[in-house]
Amino acid sequence: MPDNSVTQRSVNISWLFKMAWRDARRNRSRLFLFVASIILGIAALVAVYSFRDNLEQDIENQAKELTGADLIIQSRKPLTKEAQSTLDTLGNEKSAERSFASMVYFINNQGSRLVQVRALEGNFPYYGNIETSPTSAAKTFRLNREALVDRTVMLQFGAKTGDSIKVGAVNFKIAGILDKAPGQSGISATVAPVVYIPLKYLEQTGLTKIGSRIQYSYFYKYNNPATVDGQVKKLEKFLEKEGLDTETVASKKESTGRSFRDVSRFLALSGFIALLLGCIGVGSAIHVYIGEKLSAIATLRCLGLKAWEAFLI
Repeated sequence: MPDNSVTQRSVNISWLFKMAWRDARRNRSRLFLFVASIILGIAALVAVYSFRDNLEQDIENQAKELTGADLIIQSRKPLTKEAQSTLDTLGNEKSAERSFASMVYFINNQGSRLVQVRALEGNFPYYGNIETSPTSAAKTFRLNREALVDRTVMLQFGAKTGDSIKVGAVNFKIAGILDKAPGQSGISATVAPVVYIPLKYLEQTGLTKIGSRIQYSYFYKYNNPATVDGQVKKLEKFLEKEGLDTETVASKKESTGRSFRDVSRFLALSGFIALLLGCIGVGSAIHVYIGEKLSAIATLRCLGLKAWEAFLI
């Protein structure tokens, strides 16, 4: 008696699967739509969160290269004697930079272009590199009356390494092509490409007279970077009084991470809404499908099929 029951049940289960397979073959396009909607929605959410995690990890790993130093102090005016003496006590290694917008004249091509001139002194960047072609130009230009010129400008004027440019009243030989520099974004490079010159020649250009809009930047490297935030906190009131802005690796992580977190949250919300709308669409389609099958379900029930068996089909 038990053996007959088991045999009968196995036959019923086999018949149920055959009926389900027959129905699926007739509605293959609908089945594909249901499965694809759910898979794509979940995949979108997974991709968004994976992108966010990878981005946060990259920011964590590359924050030092983004700043190029342990501490950056910036000002829109020359330092007072008090500020200069205080800043001289900071860090174990220092660099300085003056940056401003100016027209640069290409002597060979007789063309001019608005660029961002950066007059640099010292070994900045301490983390990462100023990427140039040739590679040695990132070091050698600081020693002579030479310049690094952004690649987009070089292409625009058909210039090449060894040509000369005129910055203010001084001619500089192009030591190399600038490909990438710390703190340089693609948008800013398009609007005002960067040209590096040695700081010791800046006064001779005649571009630092009263009325010039120059940003003064000071870069510091610490043997013990863990002390940077504490030292900045102690000098916070003094720096604020002198109108000096500070940026550390930690603050760079926070500001960059905050911007990208907002983007990732928006993408995650968009993905969730897309998944929700997809689920609503699938639910509506299933409702219509069940409505079409009510007569078939009623017939099967009249033939003795149980409710759960009809549900499986």
